[in-house]
Amino acid sequence: MIWIGLSVLAVLASSVLYASLPKNNDRTFSVRRLAFATAPVVAALGIYILIGNPTLPAQPYADRAGERNLAAAAAVAGNVTDPNYKTDQQIRRLLDQIVLSLEVNPRNLQGWIALARGSLRLGNIERAVAAFAQGYALSGHNPLLAIEYADTRITAQNGQIDSTSRDLVLHALGQMPNHLLARYYYGMMLKQDDKPQQALRVLRDLSRDLPKDDPLGNATATEIQSLQAKTDALTDAQ
Repeated sequence: MIWIGLSVLAVLASSVLYASLPKNNDRTFSVRRLAFATAPVVAALGIYILIGNPTLPAQPYADRAGERNLAAAAAVAGNVTDPNYKTDQQIRRLLDQIVLSLEVNPRNLQGWIALARGSLRLGNIERAVAAFAQGYALSGHNPLLAIEYADTRITAQNGQIDSTSRDLVLHALGQMPNHLLARYYYGMMLKQDDKPQQALRVLRDLSRDLPKDDPLGNATATEIQSLQAKTDALTDAQ
C-alpha cells in the first residue's frame, strides 16, 4: 500500500513541477520540461528501490546492520572492490539529481526525504540531518518523520539528545504512544536527565512489548542492564 501512495504522490509532484516550469517558445508541451519535471520523482523512487522499503525500522540508526557509519563509509569511498560500491555510486548519482531538482523546487517533500535517507545510506549524517529538517517542516510535522529526524540528529550527536531532538521524540510519542523507537528514545531521555528508575520502568515496559527477535531488543536489553546496575548502586549507597 505504501508504494501505491508514493506512486500517487510522485505523479502529483511531477504534474505540479511541470506546470511551474517556464514554457519553451510558448509551447504547451515540451519534452525537455517533462524530463526535468519527472527527474526528481524518478530519482526519489530510485533511492527507495536501491535502499529498500522506505518505512523506518524500529531500531536506532547507529545500531542498524548493513548501514555503515561515517568512518566506514569514508574508508571504502573509493574502493571498487567493496560489495556496496556499485550501489553507492548509483545512489550518489541519484542524490546529485535530487539536489539539482530541489534547487528548482524546494517544496518537493519526497525529494527531501529521499535525499535524507540516501545520505544516511552513504554515511553523510550531516546532510541527512539538514534534509530531514526540511522534509519534516514540509510534512506538517508528521510524527513518523519526527522520530526519524530525531534518530538522525541523535546519531549525529553521538547519542546525546538535545532540545530539538527531545521535542521531536515527545511529539512523535504524543501522536504514536506505542511506537517502539519513540518509546526507546523516551527512555534514553530519562536516562540522560539522570532519572534511572523512571528510565528503567519505561525500557522494561518496552522490552515486554517487543516482538521476539526484534532488532531493537539488543539495544534495549543493554540499557536495562546498565540502568539496573546504576539503580542497585544507588540503593546500596543509601
